[in-house]
Amino acid sequence: MTTRAVVDEVHLGGGDLGCLLLHGFTGSPLEMVPMAEALAQDGFAVHVARLAGHGTTPEDLAGTSWADWVDSARQAYLALQARCRAVAVGGLSMGGAIALLLAASEAPAAVVAMATPIRLRPLVHRLARAARPVMPYAPVVMRVGPRSPEVRLYRASYPRIPLGVMGDLSSLLDQTREVLPQVRAPVLIAQGRWDWAIPSDSADLLYRRVGSDIRRLVWLPHSGHLVTLDRDRGLLFTEVRRFLHEHLAGRS
Repeated sequence: MTTRAVVDEVHLGGGDLGCLLLHGFTGSPLEMVPMAEALAQDGFAVHVARLAGHGTTPEDLAGTSWADWVDSARQAYLALQARCRAVAVGGLSMGGAIALLLAASEAPAAVVAMATPIRLRPLVHRLARAARPVMPYAPVVMRVGPRSPEVRLYRASYPRIPLGVMGDLSSLLDQTREVLPQVRAPVLIAQGRWDWAIPSDSADLLYRRVGSDIRRLVWLPHSGHLVTLDRDRGLLFTEVRRFLHEHLAGRS
């Protein structure tokens, strides 16, 4: 069974200040479109990348690794960097981890990590590892997150999760934790108070471990995991726009 058609990568806005946005695990660029539109209205050139194995079918995702996801993000970053004088990288969930990983090697002008896990929940990791030999795909029985009509069309994650890549997701988070002290760009970290999908201490630990002298932590009081679509998205977009203007406008 395949998913319904979803958007590929998205390009919005123009100008010479760029922002690369990265979606989450099993998600698609759709979940980043409202934020992309808000940033484009502020004059940023926004590229919402499609990470390898995403936006198509669960079978495609099953054939990828965490290195493939990072490579597709890096290629999108380099393409945006080639036409902008300053580029920020932002990501949701796994996309935030990739943004931080890129920041350790590519030195963007700023980083935004939203609902980004510091690690997998231990129970999730153990269950995926135990079930993988007998059940290669786990159905998504219940979708949590915003359900309001105005954001429903932006939700297009896979109906089944290939358990074989859960180990890759864990490895990606391991790699990200290792390089956090090397992240020197200004960092904005945002997390919903009602996010049960990731360890609750994720934002605090990311804030303490990044090497940047400039870091900001924003808690979203009414949001769960999909913060780009949830009730506090207006507050989030305002914080991100302010942060990017502050740290990109003066770059030459």
